[in-house]
Amino acid sequence: MQLTHEDEVTCVKAALVRIERTDERPDGAKRYDTQLNFPEYVAQYAETIASEWVVARYFNLNYDPFESKYKDRADVGNGIEVKYTPYLAGQLIIHEYDRPTDIAVLVTGKSPHYFIAGWIPVAMAQKPRYRHSKQPNWWVTQVNLQPIENLIRSTYGNTAI
Repeated sequence: MQLTHEDEVTCVKAALVRIERTDERPDGAKRYDTQLNFPEYVAQYAETIASEWVVARYFNLNYDPFESKYKDRADVGNGIEVKYTPYLAGQLIIHEYDRPTDIAVLVTGKSPHYFIAGWIPVAMAQKPRYRHSKQPNWWVTQVNLQPIENLIRSTYGNTAI
């Protein structure tokens, strides 16, 4: 999927607004890549917003890039937690604070080109087989994800979308 130039600008603006509202910083307690400087952090945040927007568009759902949901509500729809990585072959990373009732969707790529790699219920991703040996999280390879086309037809689709 592809974003327009206007979408890209909106994502950067939304990232700055969200960061300013919450006073988030590149070296925040929940972050692992604390080596980013502020402009790199804004760019990464904008990519994350773009990945959520791509998933919302895929399912034809409304999405407000300026709305911060934190971990209180799903990123998209009723229960979709979007995970982003710029690496095309990257893995979906689930954290201890992710809601086990959500569906995690992995988006890869870089602006303006994104790919929806697949999905997995968060509860299934939080199994010992995916547990990272050096971090308090779970890493799920793309081969273990379901194709995005299957989500809407699955029993999870009714509650997540």
